[in-house]
Amino acid sequence: MRIQKLNNLTPISQNYTVQPKHKSVDSNSVGSSKPMELRDLTYNRLQINFRGEIEKAALALVKQFPLEEKLADAFSFMKHGDLLITGSNLKSAQAAMMNSIPRVKDVIKRAFFIEDDKSPGILGFMKNSLNEMEVINGNPERLFLTTDGKEYYLDAYDSYYVIPGDKLKYKGKELGILEKPQSRSLAFHRYIYAKAFNFEKEAEKVIQGQNKKTLKELYQDKKPIQQVMFSDVAGADNVIKELKEGILYPLRNPKAYENIDLTHGYILHGPPGTGKTYVAKALQNEAGINAKYLNGLELESKWVGDSEKGWRDLFDEAIENQPYLIFLDEFDAVARARGGHDVYGDKVVNQILTLMTDIEDNKHDVFVLAATNNKEAIDPAILRSGRFGKHLEFKKPDRDGVSKIFDIHAKKKPLDENLNKEEIIQAIFEADVTGADIKRIVNDAYLNGYSRAGILDKLDRNTLTDADLEMFKIADEDFMKAIDNFKASRSSGKRKPIGYNRP
Repeated sequence: MRIQKLNNLTPISQNYTVQPKHKSVDSNSVGSSKPMELRDLTYNRLQINFRGEIEKAALALVKQFPLEEKLADAFSFMKHGDLLITGSNLKSAQAAMMNSIPRVKDVIKRAFFIEDDKSPGILGFMKNSLNEMEVINGNPERLFLTTDGKEYYLDAYDSYYVIPGDKLKYKGKELGILEKPQSRSLAFHRYIYAKAFNFEKEAEKVIQGQNKKTLKELYQDKKPIQQVMFSDVAGADNVIKELKEGILYPLRNPKAYENIDLTHGYILHGPPGTGKTYVAKALQNEAGINAKYLNGLELESKWVGDSEKGWRDLFDEAIENQPYLIFLDEFDAVARARGGHDVYGDKVVNQILTLMTDIEDNKHDVFVLAATNNKEAIDPAILRSGRFGKHLEFKKPDRDGVSKIFDIHAKKKPLDENLNKEEIIQAIFEADVTGADIKRIVNDAYLNGYSRAGILDKLDRNTLTDADLEMFKIADEDFMKAIDNFKASRSSGKRKPIGYNRP
């Protein structure tokens, strides 16, 4: 989003106009040979210099006011939806406040920045819905708050409301919260001490869009979508352990990992249906972060140069909204080994290498999970440390894994009380299945039971009752039929070995 500067804070000096004391010469009058005399040029130059001197004087005056005074004046014109940031420079303040985004519960409509070297680190101030002023600790360490003679602390990127008389302290620098500034002249110099940015129009569009979406769904009878969590994933314990230690825990507690160089690129490889996408969605839900799921070919383009731009836009969006998770399926399709034959494909690989290096060097909270069924086809430079340095293998589940996955998919199904679960699990395991296959077998068994119990016929005749559903149970034979059908579909799709002769 492009931020536009506010135009309503106009410096007084711009409204100051000096009229020349002499009459201007009419260029159309008889005997006029010069459009403007020398004294006119000299006077205009003096006017410009005079205006510049006023601005310099105002800037010098504002610098003499303590930060407490400038904040108190800014608080007087702030309203709900405004964010005021203070720090030594705007760039570092902006980067630090990105970590506090979860604490900002309102859409930011206007933003102000006060540059001051005496600021106790990086602080953000917002008025909440109760018109209380909240302070946001944009620092990586604790900020101490003194109120009513007692001292409390705010953890990194945490927030709490403040009142006049409170004091904030960070690394020896202290800042008092005043009810109002002592000098009235500060109000005339706001355009100097506070940089202002306005994105009210953009914010209004976001609010209107969300409100329309809410009203559209208000009367829709939807069952809540159950978000998959790590507890809903079975057969990938080692992979989940790596993702917790490398991504989830650092996001939850950055301080514990501040001296550890994190890996930002992960290769998830293994046969189809082993849960790569499932695990990525569980990670997103556990971490509570923004994410985007893409098939690698979605970023390809038949137009030269558009593919690289697509990748740059994707990573720019992730950096702007960090922490962020990017999941790329069929990664080998776009990150294949460079060989010089596919010039445009080689350029895409080079672009990916550059983008991942930038993420690593700047330690952005952006993590990329790239899934593939053919890791060997990926360019070796992408697979090295510093790009996609960790490779997590997804395997078909062992018998214990089959049992756990079966329980996950069958836990809400109406199973017969006398179901021979161990025999069914053993039969599923011997069928050499993936997690996706187990899910299919469980659902096929459900439909087999409907057919056996005559429910499908009643649905066809529109005579089904609630009692029919309440009495229905999935039996052993329904599962065995589903397993047999699965094995038959597998064998029918296999290629015959070389030398095979028809009978």
